[in-house]
Amino acid sequence: MNRRRTVLLAALLLAAAACGGDAEAGGLGTDGGGDPGPSVPDDVVVVDGTEASVTAIDNTFRAADIEVKPGTTVTWENRGRNEHDVLPVEGDAWGAAVEEFAPGATYSTTFDEPGVYPYYCSIHGTTDEGMVGTVVVSD
Repeated sequence: MNRRRTVLLAALLLAAAACGGDAEAGGLGTDGGGDPGPSVPDDVVVVDGTEASVTAIDNTFRAADIEVKPGTTVTWENRGRNEHDVLPVEGDAWGAAVEEFAPGATYSTTFDEPGVYPYYCSIHGTTDEGMVGTVVVSD
């Protein structure tokens, strides 16, 4: 893991610990067993501004791993030929079901709290393989 990612992950862990580590919100936390939660991908794309876009193309998200500031609205657009969904790996506070994310559809949500939010398409992947991505929210 490069130095910037290590520093970011350490800062997020400290912030989560100071706030009680709310794992239910889908951000960083622990499961009681010492697991620090999701990790920050090495190839994350930093997006400046208050809006970010992710494109769902057949069997992949582009850019799959993004880093944004709190308050950023992320919009996923299905530009593929197939149905997709956008599901958080943990919880159900955000996401789009298959019926809501057919070709040509968009889905948006705003990330207000710092944390690491992994997501996936259940049709073309699992929680850790295939069509997966991560939204990293950092101050």
